[in-house]
Amino acid sequence: MRLTLEPGGEPGGDIAALVRGAVGESLVVVIPATPDALAMALAKAAIGPLAVELAPATRVNAVVLAEGGAAADVDAAVAFLENAPSTTGQLIEIHSHNL
Repeated sequence: MRLTLEPGGEPGGDIAALVRGAVGESLVVVIPATPDALAMALAKAAIGPLAVELAPATRVNAVVLAEGGAAADVDAAVAFLENAPSTTGQLIEIHSHNL
């Protein structure tokens, strides 16, 4: 199941509440680019502990969208993680093709 972290009242949104409130065998959180470096660091750091907390019933992974990343690349990364049965607690970062 694809989940998108929406920045809300708190910087970066509440990733723990988003993941804990979802039901599924595979949860992939899409973390959008944000100018707030602390919020991004907190969201990235939460994936591993959430994966441990929900294992083995649920796998938790994330796709981190950097500035200029393509939506098609995000979709491909989400599809990969949803279909990788032995993968949990991982982050895939999507960067711009213009390096």
